[in-house]
Amino acid sequence: MPFKFHDSMINDYLTRGYLVLRGIVPPALLRDLRVEAEKARELAHEINGRQTQRIQPVSKFADRLNQKPFQDYCELPELKEAIASLLGPNYTHGHVDIMGILVDPLDEPWTCGWHRDGVVEVPPDAYDDEVKAYLADIWHDLRCYNQVNCALYAESCFWYVPGSHLRQFDLPGERQTRQVENFAQQTEKMSNAEKERYYLAHCESFPGAVQVHLGPGDYVVYRNLAWHMGNYIPHQRRATIHDVVKYHGPSPKTGWVDTKKAAVERMNARKAD
Repeated sequence: MPFKFHDSMINDYLTRGYLVLRGIVPPALLRDLRVEAEKARELAHEINGRQTQRIQPVSKFADRLNQKPFQDYCELPELKEAIASLLGPNYTHGHVDIMGILVDPLDEPWTCGWHRDGVVEVPPDAYDDEVKAYLADIWHDLRCYNQVNCALYAESCFWYVPGSHLRQFDLPGERQTRQVENFAQQTEKMSNAEKERYYLAHCESFPGAVQVHLGPGDYVVYRNLAWHMGNYIPHQRRATIHDVVKYHGPSPKTGWVDTKKAAVERMNARKAD
């Protein structure tokens, strides 16, 4: 059945923070994208090692990957229309100079840990009132922090806390585990089966978390200031386009790079006192 946008999807996205566009990539394009994704998987492991989970951006590897299917994806009318209906004009869903291909690790299960984008870019000890004030200005700005996973094979790697994008504060039990807990050290003596169960329990234990199930050609757009994470298993094939929804118009607030740098400098100054 062809994808059809419904006005109720706007409310779903604004309230839950994520929206799945089911089967929006047509089979012919899905076939072509899979051919290049298989090459990308091999290339990712060749360049970055057997446990890597992505290769990015696809335009960097134009000598090894046929760019036409990715360009066709960027020009897909159904996606253009859906994003315009969801967010308005001046947004683009596909960018070969940004998008990567998320792939399965070859040897062991792996998880990136729970986090909020933006927040995770600053060390926890540097996340002070000035950083919070900067993020508060753009937290609800729909021109910022819209991210995308488009599954070329069925997958259930993505976990999300619906509604958490609406608040800058955290609830009891919400704790960043990306770049904080060393999962490799905690699980280094576990078998793969034990690691798989351990990481799954870590996903399930986070308050309000839901597992987002995607079929082939499903596209999920989400507010990545919400709590989310990825959980990857080597025996489940994965090839997923990872990108942003980019706004083209009057610029949102700028200066994030300088804000992060200044926060780290303040943190180091406090520790030196």
